[in-house]
Amino acid sequence: MYALTEGKILDESDISLLRAYALKVEDGLTDKTFNKLRYAFPQAPIHSLKNTEKRVQFLSGFQPVHYHCCPSSCICYTGPYESLMACPKCKTDRYKDDGTTPQSYYEYLPLISRLRAMLANSSYARKMQYRANHQHDPMKVTDIFDGTHYRSLKETYVMIGDEELPVWFFSDPRDIALGLSTDGFGPFKRRTKTAWPIIIFNYNLPPEERFLKGNIISIGVIPGPKKPGDLDSFLLPLIQELLQLKVGVSAFDAVTKAVFLLHAYLIVVFGDIPAVSMIMRMKGHNAISPCRMCTIKGIRIPFSQVTTHYVPLRREGFPDPQDQYDPSALPLRNHELFIEQAKEVQYAPNDANSERLATLYGIKGVPLLSTLSSLSFPVSFPYDFMHLI
Repeated sequence: MYALTEGKILDESDISLLRAYALKVEDGLTDKTFNKLRYAFPQAPIHSLKNTEKRVQFLSGFQPVHYHCCPSSCICYTGPYESLMACPKCKTDRYKDDGTTPQSYYEYLPLISRLRAMLANSSYARKMQYRANHQHDPMKVTDIFDGTHYRSLKETYVMIGDEELPVWFFSDPRDIALGLSTDGFGPFKRRTKTAWPIIIFNYNLPPEERFLKGNIISIGVIPGPKKPGDLDSFLLPLIQELLQLKVGVSAFDAVTKAVFLLHAYLIVVFGDIPAVSMIMRMKGHNAISPCRMCTIKGIRIPFSQVTTHYVPLRREGFPDPQDQYDPSALPLRNHELFIEQAKEVQYAPNDANSERLATLYGIKGVPLLSTLSSLSFPVSFPYDFMHLI
């Protein structure tokens, strides 16, 4: 007998099925070879690959969820777009000519079921005690748990909307710290098309293991062929799960052999500059305030028709008096200012005012991730680099 999520028990036939499927996955057996096993070993309880995968899906709880999306990846039909029949950005119909088949799918792989499975595995559960056992030395940084963002969260009450819960972030040693990353890649040789994987990292695992391929949690791939027009619409299913994890979900702890209330918090988001700018709903390099970390102002080339802004530190040669910037003391953005400006843009009375403010502030609206109080905007660096100086 074998314990599974939330204390459920597997019988011997299910264990045999899982062993066979694990052999296929770990040793890279082809579908054709796997289907031959039941004929090569008729006495063994081996099923067809199709039936095996259905049973594994049922036992694991790893049921993918299909969301309709624009074939150009402008939007995913979630949240405010859920009932629309055409993409509001490119006007492409949601369905094909038959009126029932979606033009494209975004396949989302739920996070909660996989976190539960990790904790239900005694080996994983013990490894995930790393965060709780980490010893913080205030004189040096050895991991993300030495950063000021994480240290401040440990002294902050969890908020659900406007309600303060009587519990701090990471007050339970089994609480999980998560990181998120995304980036575009060209799946084909010519690189004319891109896809965008959304990846979750489990920071409760030791540093030498958390970034191994087998421990990375992929929750979905935005199919492309272009970068997503509204990334938040693709992130919405993840945000909904993260809000559930903030409140707490039941899970089975294989170490204590007990069911408990699992909490997990997203504490860091990272990627290259275009990816993080997209997550934060930043306008990019052509805004007057293009930087996500500071409020340095961009300027245009004097007496030029070029409309692109750039940001030199020394500006003595320009005809109008210009601000001078000290590179060691730039005017940094903070969470309150970022959200205040984002709301001003998002709730502007008309599109013209919204576009003007977006260019001025470099922010196109309120990022969906800002609903998670475990994140600070501008998005925190994984470590507090000032402690390394």
